[in-house]
Amino acid sequence: MASELVPVEDVEIVSDDASRVERDHQISNETANDLKRATAANTDRAYARWWHMALDWCEQEGRTPLPMTAQTVAEFIGHLKRSVSPKTGKPYSPASLDQALSAIRTAHFRAGFEGQPHSRAARDIIKVHRQDRARDGWRPRRAKAVTLDVLRLLLAQCDTDSLSGRRDASILALGYGLMGRRSELAACTIDQVTVSEDWVTVFIPMSKTDTNAQGEDVDIPRAVAPDIDAGAVVGSYLAGLAEHGVTDGPLLRRIDMWGNVGDGMSGESVNVIVKKLAKAANLTDAERTTAHGLRAGGPTDAAERGVPVPFIAEHGRWSKNSTQVLSYVRPADKRRNNPLLRKD
Repeated sequence: MASELVPVEDVEIVSDDASRVERDHQISNETANDLKRATAANTDRAYARWWHMALDWCEQEGRTPLPMTAQTVAEFIGHLKRSVSPKTGKPYSPASLDQALSAIRTAHFRAGFEGQPHSRAARDIIKVHRQDRARDGWRPRRAKAVTLDVLRLLLAQCDTDSLSGRRDASILALGYGLMGRRSELAACTIDQVTVSEDWVTVFIPMSKTDTNAQGEDVDIPRAVAPDIDAGAVVGSYLAGLAEHGVTDGPLLRRIDMWGNVGDGMSGESVNVIVKKLAKAANLTDAERTTAHGLRAGGPTDAAERGVPVPFIAEHGRWSKNSTQVLSYVRPADKRRNNPLLRKD
């Protein structure tokens, strides 16, 4: 039998109790930590950095950080626009200003100021920043897409007689085949990988587009190319780990110069390995070849083959409305459908 709602007249209304009103707007440290975990760790660290910069700037300028007025937000974003990053020695990019603005809005939300601060003026300043940079000839620098031709060159640098070389080859094969984020590669565990006769299947427990952590199996054909057997690459590495008694836990491991197997790797460590292989291969754009290039390479090749965007987006765990996946697909579409291209 369904329970009945308690009549409103039986509920005690205590609207003038100051202590209760104050508690109604408070959350525990445990709840606050859970809310922080809802944001990806890398994003949360970046947000924290921008928010501390905003707090320091407000202190220097004699402005109130919480809640910020629309004018204060605009002035802070304008300050960043005119500033130089101490890390790169270059002006902050529009993308950095976008992230700073998101950090401010997230800080307000977590502090209970939902819907604040108003950011229209700040967004207009970021728009002007993009226009100014475009007039100055600036072009966005993107990671070099690790397409199959590049993948072959990188795989050739992996010493498959060593366990570390087999690990590096697995990073390349899985990164390309999953169209994977480096964080996904670093988080992958041995039990999440299955090598069968025709496929390498990787279980991804959660992703940016799977916020409810339902998880999904991603199938990679063993023959990602006639001369590249992803199953053989990954299977050889798994066998090598097993020889060292490692049959569970993180898939990608730190391996020292003597072949001793250590703990799991971070996403940044994965990135360092890809960059090292690119340098060893003497790639023309070695400095732009990163782990993100593995994520870009698969959709670039798929688009060249005419694979529909929804299938590419689903495989790579992009949102169906993602503009990022379109940045890989559009160049191939533009070349294939170029109005000046002769079909005869």
